[in-house]
Amino acid sequence: MKKIKNRVILFSLFAVQLGFSQNPILRESDANFLYVCDPAAEVFNGKVYVYCSHDQPDAVDYESMKDYVILESSDMKTWINHGVSLDPQLDKGFEYAQSNMNAPDAAYKDGWYYWYFPSDITYVGVAKSRTPTGPWESAVTNEFTTIFDPTVFVDDDGQAYIYGNDHWVDLGDEGSHIMGAKLKDNMVELDGPWVRLSEENVNEAVHVFKREGLYYFSARVGGVTKYWMADSPLPKYADFKGDLAPNSPESPNHTSAIEFNDQWYLFYHRGDVNHGSRYKRSVCFDKMNFREDGTIEPIVYTLDDDVEITKPNYPPRKRKKTVAKDIEPNKEGSIRHQAQDLSEQSGIKVEDQKVGDKSQGLGEISNGDWTSYADIDFGNSADSFPFRVSVATPKDGGRIVLRLNDPNGTIVGTITVSSTGGWENYKTLSTNINGIRGSHTLYLCYEGEAENLFNLNWFEWMPTTRKKK
Repeated sequence: MKKIKNRVILFSLFAVQLGFSQNPILRESDANFLYVCDPAAEVFNGKVYVYCSHDQPDAVDYESMKDYVILESSDMKTWINHGVSLDPQLDKGFEYAQSNMNAPDAAYKDGWYYWYFPSDITYVGVAKSRTPTGPWESAVTNEFTTIFDPTVFVDDDGQAYIYGNDHWVDLGDEGSHIMGAKLKDNMVELDGPWVRLSEENVNEAVHVFKREGLYYFSARVGGVTKYWMADSPLPKYADFKGDLAPNSPESPNHTSAIEFNDQWYLFYHRGDVNHGSRYKRSVCFDKMNFREDGTIEPIVYTLDDDVEITKPNYPPRKRKKTVAKDIEPNKEGSIRHQAQDLSEQSGIKVEDQKVGDKSQGLGEISNGDWTSYADIDFGNSADSFPFRVSVATPKDGGRIVLRLNDPNGTIVGTITVSSTGGWENYKTLSTNINGIRGSHTLYLCYEGEAENLFNLNWFEWMPTTRKKK
């Protein structure tokens, strides 16, 4: 504990009281500025505390996320930045904690504040403290359950629940759904099985809150945050209501909601301020308004008048270069690229796949996921050329949308994916592309209504050559 206490005292000395700013809460001009994201907002003792993930200033992916930050306010105008307050990979007692530190959540019960965080992506670790800002000690000796994006809610009767989604590991039905379970009074053990709460498939970023006796469940579906309503904390199934918030600029969103001084607020992050990016995000919040029937008016994002929207700043990153031995030309002269040799991705899992000799590819592909591939050379002619993919699925209705240079960029082709007869029965599907030449970053964007759309093993294209006169 000595190390943790010293660490918190150190950051308390450097805690910064910021001016009357709103969006974003932290500014580049602030002393001790930090990129913070995945805001889990809570109201404790008449104050707002926001438990945040921490993006590094040189981040080029999510792997560098390694610790957590707390923001505090008593009026939603003046904010205190407590700096890094929990570092599970370094603090004593958290030796079990592994991998990048993504979206956390916090809760209070019986004199203790509990801080839940992901470990090794799909497991949950817990810290606890007698105060909302620490010092923190581990509440467990090992991860206590499996879920993605853990969030915890304590009901009016004192019963606590944990929620998340099973995007990375199915906890029952195949696919990725909102999942919930009871917690025991000790807050670190399940009191029963995980229960599926959404009929619809979701991607991530589950959050739960209660208002006027109704329970609200939100999650990101593709790029949009959607929500459900129910009259119990573990319904079968919650009623789908529609859009809560659009995708946040330059970043897949992660939200939380609180009521403070009779006004509801939605917290979120965005990557187009403070010279950030999808890996260097800044926390914001906006008012939530409810209709008479309890449904929510879709959120409109705002920025303070003096805030500049900035172009994403992506530091140079090391990408796998396609060398001669990696290129598999077929008899027509196409170039094949293995699907897992990607530059960036959202929501994708690389897995072993059986295609001839054992190989790897992309699996657990859901609506709204995407992968990008840098420096794809389409040749020097704008003539039409074939583009092919190798996929396997027992389902119909999926699509691969080909875009240039951005996940929302120009569409240059679409491949409809129908059933190939099974998960291990790979077939080649194709489309023709025309009107592009030169090198681009190619985005493969995945769409469809089914759960777990298809597996993707490779794609190939035929660079075109301008004929000499």
